[in-house]
Amino acid sequence: MKIQDIIEGILRGDRRSIARGISIVEDDEKIEESSEVIRGIFNHTGRAHVIGITGPPGIGKSTMIGRLSRLLSEDNGKVSVIAVDASSPFSGGSLLGNRIRMQESLTENGIFMRSLANRGVNGGLSRSTWDAVKILDAAGNDFIIIETVGAGQADLDIVNLADTVIVVLGPGLGDEIQAIKAGIMEIGNIFVVNKMDRDGAFLAMKDIQDSLSMTPQKEWKVPVIGVNSMNGDGYDELVAKIMEHGKFNKARPQLRIKRFRKEVEMALQAEIRRRYVLETKELLNNDERIKDIAEEKVDPYSAAMKILKTRRPDL
Repeated sequence: MKIQDIIEGILRGDRRSIARGISIVEDDEKIEESSEVIRGIFNHTGRAHVIGITGPPGIGKSTMIGRLSRLLSEDNGKVSVIAVDASSPFSGGSLLGNRIRMQESLTENGIFMRSLANRGVNGGLSRSTWDAVKILDAAGNDFIIIETVGAGQADLDIVNLADTVIVVLGPGLGDEIQAIKAGIMEIGNIFVVNKMDRDGAFLAMKDIQDSLSMTPQKEWKVPVIGVNSMNGDGYDELVAKIMEHGKFNKARPQLRIKRFRKEVEMALQAEIRRRYVLETKELLNNDERIKDIAEEKVDPYSAAMKILKTRRPDL
């Protein structure tokens, strides 16, 4: 498929084109094609409500996302899901198994899902995740749910990409203390205690509420909602709060400006890396120069500086 065909397919909501587009932006070797795709769809973005869901492994995020996706699609529109970092060393094989089951369930209900390996700088969300969100936005999705694994910088970075950040915790796992240490308490717009049928669930809710009371007060009052993903208890309240927070954001354009600044930063970094790779290949293509330096028996770092000085004598 030509890039223009992919762009047109994305704008029609064609799933094959969406999948091809995401594969392109996920490929670090296809920066130029990625840029062409994003340029072609950009004017059709900015409508979707992006929901970030984070929390520790084993807390039931996959089951929760499955139920939440179906509720949002039934009542409010088209939904797609991005699951970030299925290959995380923190998660083990259980996470992958959960996501396979979640994907099968979502597909049966007509909801598009894509897993993305995360290769972001310093463990943050990668450029490809941002671009995949753009593609799904342009494809006409009303809601885009992003799941992070709950094991690093990507969970904190989600605040830059998502309109609404939901932090999922649970009873009896010490999650509340871990969340405070990781800084997650500061990024959540909605806190959810899953598995409310278990002992300690109400205590967990109280602990989170107490922790929130010690953080600086903001315009948005952060709710703490208890849910049971097995029978659906609490989900009506959760959906209502998501919709309420979406309206809250629309009245405040600062979020869009902050997000655009971050996108420009990543695009700039990608272009600098692309030019760096090209220049590096060019510098190393001179076999005679490499042979001469090798005969001097210098270490690789000194050799690299010698090569750079042929281009930049001031180094």
